[in-house]
Amino acid sequence: MVLAVVFVGCSSNQGGEKQPTPTSSAQANELVFASESEFSGLNPLLEETNLDAFLFRGLMRFDEHNVPINDIAQSIKISDDQMTYTISIHRDVTYHDGHPLSVDDIMFTINSILDDANGSYLKSDFSHVVSMEKVNDMTMTIQLDEPFTPLLDKLTVPILPKHAFEGQEMRTATFNQQPIGAGPYMFEQWDKGTSLTLKAYPSFFGTKASIEKVIFKFIPDSNVRALQLKSGEVDIALLDPNQVEELSKVEHLKLYEVESADYRGVLFNMKYPIWQDVAVRKAISYGTDRAGIVKGILHGYGTEAYSPLQKHAFVNANIEHYKYDLDKASELLDQAGWQLAEDGFRYKNNQKLAFTITAPITDTVRVNMANYVAEGYKEIGADVQVAALDWSNIVIEETEAFMVGWGSPYDADHHTYSLFHSGESSLTSAGYNYGSYNNPKVDALLEEGRTTVDPEKRKEVYGTLQEELAQDPPFAYFAYVDAVYGINQQISGVKERILGHHGAGFLWNVEEWKWHDR
Repeated sequence: MVLAVVFVGCSSNQGGEKQPTPTSSAQANELVFASESEFSGLNPLLEETNLDAFLFRGLMRFDEHNVPINDIAQSIKISDDQMTYTISIHRDVTYHDGHPLSVDDIMFTINSILDDANGSYLKSDFSHVVSMEKVNDMTMTIQLDEPFTPLLDKLTVPILPKHAFEGQEMRTATFNQQPIGAGPYMFEQWDKGTSLTLKAYPSFFGTKASIEKVIFKFIPDSNVRALQLKSGEVDIALLDPNQVEELSKVEHLKLYEVESADYRGVLFNMKYPIWQDVAVRKAISYGTDRAGIVKGILHGYGTEAYSPLQKHAFVNANIEHYKYDLDKASELLDQAGWQLAEDGFRYKNNQKLAFTITAPITDTVRVNMANYVAEGYKEIGADVQVAALDWSNIVIEETEAFMVGWGSPYDADHHTYSLFHSGESSLTSAGYNYGSYNNPKVDALLEEGRTTVDPEKRKEVYGTLQEELAQDPPFAYFAYVDAVYGINQQISGVKERILGHHGAGFLWNVEEWKWHDR
């Protein structure tokens, strides 16, 4: 895979005069977003998309500091024992079909998440809820079995309309393709394979959207996204690092380089015997040239990674960083009985030290990283291949190793529990533990971290968790990737905050965006 993008000039302007700035979207008061992929459905309890900020609202909402604040909730009172939450909601919240939002919808949403028949990936977020009680249409209580500190974060979950699912199973409901929310934008049209169109909801209870329509244009090829951003066919796109320099010269664009909690690395699938030996996993971590990745592939738009909580206030900077050390990697493999043969590769019990890293072919950054480290691992005697496949041909649980993209700027529980707790194995639940990682110490620490109230104690727990994850690594962490968005400079109102995985969160306040000439 090439590490550079060549932009082909396709202007019909032969006279050398200056090209006009694209203005079609501004004139139509539309925003065209270049989406990396299409969604299989739009139900936020079943699938993560970047549409939640448009279509839905939760009891809470993350502000520009990624702190949960009241949204649909007017007030939330927490009992002294931290186990009873009394919630009152605003009276002026309506769904896109005009139905008022009530506590019945909140109870329906949480019960749907907890219902095993729905297979929601959010189930562990509400596992400590033992009961809910309706006081009246605007007030309810949630009772926990023990304190659950991240609950306010979890209550940012979109509230779904109970009436929209009457007589239907959630997994097959028409809602999943034509959703009804209470957000600033409402569903208008989905042209499968091409685009999805949203329009402003005039009765939204918060700030009314200034931009009348938002169109998600599905463009899996990053080079095509960049070309269409340059030509003005789309108004905003997440850029690959090697596209930034070229697009920074485009007059009608403004580039935002935003810090993220989004890391890349290799997931070790513990179902395969090669990863049962922790020495092999550690050797791969030591054999990873992170500096080369940050400089050569990310072009400096990122930092070397060593922990899933590196961008969090609870970061433990004293854990093993796995600095690039080929001698250390070779020493570990020698001690583990992997002997170097004349062909340059290592063998143990007539088995070659070999594995395949799978990466989504449409994500050139991940593919480039996989190819780079695969070549580098030859230095320690590992024969590593790269399978760059379409997402439709990838089952992460069946890969030997996978180029992951994870990370969260929210509570330390987010994207740690669901990734590393043994109960979240994707083989037995809807969780994200695709590598079937199983460490009883990690399980206990994850459980303790989410039920500990005192912030200093929690920091200590998550510090110990990071030590254990470093000593028994589920991933070889590569780098945190800064998100660089290109956006039409006529758009104002963007508020930056630390982003989540794949640049998630950049669109969080889109209802405040506007075209300059509007």
